[in-house]
Amino acid sequence: MADVKKPKTLQDFRAVHDKSFVIPNKIKEGLAKLGNDGWEEEPNFVKLCGVSVADFSRFREQFADFYVVVGGLRSGKRVWAGSKQLAAKMREMV
Repeated sequence: MADVKKPKTLQDFRAVHDKSFVIPNKIKEGLAKLGNDGWEEEPNFVKLCGVSVADFSRFREQFADFYVVVGGLRSGKRVWAGSKQLAAKMREMV
């Protein structure tokens, strides 16, 4: 008997093509890779997430609790922490 494939659903489509779903999930995966005690500067974190800089910047603010701006708002760099608790401790240091 032939193996009949189940038709793909709208949820299947979303999981592959809807950037408002895909990019935040990749950022969450990147945070998990950092672990609770790990951190990385933003350019390297974007690479870790496997997304483009443009896509990353569109969804960055959803995760504001996970990064720290070092060096001032205008010229500063973002450093990403693997947990909100680590980010809070890092903010106290700068």
